[in-house]
Amino acid sequence: MENYFIEEDFIELRDSVKNLIDVIEKYKNMRKNSDEYIKELKEFLEEVNLVLEEKNLTKKELINLHSLGESYFDSRIDNSIYSYYVYDKNNLEKTHQANDEIEIVKKRFGKILYKITEKVMYHMI
Repeated sequence: MENYFIEEDFIELRDSVKNLIDVIEKYKNMRKNSDEYIKELKEFLEEVNLVLEEKNLTKKELINLHSLGESYFDSRIDNSIYSYYVYDKNNLEKTHQANDEIEIVKKRFGKILYKITEKVMYHMI
């Protein structure tokens, strides 16, 4: 029962990542390295799903997932998902719309990762 609320957080994280992948795929023609970002997100999503499938969220699994989140999406790294924006010089309206959508999902994604981090810390104590 102790892990129930954590599992809900993982499900929310999984859904957020799927949403982010959908938005990036929708506008991937506007950014040269979109495929690389999508690949990294899908790898991260597979790790989230593996943890969910096991249902027993041990401290080690929580720490591993948190480390994956940091390595793929650390906001201090220039090529992180947080620095992902698209641009189309021929369609600035589409550029604004795309970046607004991407920003909304990135914020939600970041909040969920932060929540997961809090849960990891809680379980390490």
